Amino acid sequence: MPATLLYGRCNPYGAETGGPRHVMGGLHGPDSARVDTADMPGLPEAVVQGEWTCPQPAEVRVRMTCRCGHQGDPMALCSWHDEVQWHGEMVAGTVRRVRTLVRVMGHYEMIGARQSGACIRCLYPGQYAETYKALFRHQQELALLNDTGQWHSPRAAFKRQVIEDLVRSFDLGQESAGGPIHRCPMTLVPVS
Repeated sequence: MPATLLYGRCNPYGAETGGPRHVMGGLHGPDSARVDTADMPGLPEAVVQGEWTCPQPAEVRVRMTCRCGHQGDPMALCSWHDEVQWHGEMVAGTVRRVRTLVRVMGHYEMIGARQSGACIRCLYPGQYAETYKALFRHQQELALLNDTGQWHSPRAAFKRQVIEDLVRSFDLGQESAGGPIHRCPMTLVPVS
């Protein structure tokens, strides 16, 4: 009988290991996709943080790497598997529920095909990541000022000016980034 490695459950977004820590290469960390639980007490912490679980067993252990040497944390992912799907069919004047098995791509194939088009650290070199986080933070604060009826306040005007300055620094490109900006695809590399 061939040996089988057990990796536990598929863990593409960190739900099995305490929630997301490096979403988009660290640009978004814990709480970046957090949901309000006031109306839904008792949700698991991974769901509260906005991360989805996968019920499939992990079959491969990989890390994402780019040709510039950037690499992510190891991930245990599922691969091709059978998924139960239901449909109805008419039999003798009544609808009967029919169960079928469909072969579907796992997270290994999905991430390799859809979520590995660019290395975030190559797209946001140097100070770009910090500038992006600051821009995101100021936009959230401006949205709160707008929601509380303070759009025309001096504080909101200051926030708008800060946002414009940050966007202008993005528009300067490589000069302000501290490194070349380029799109470098990621590949899933097996790790032991």
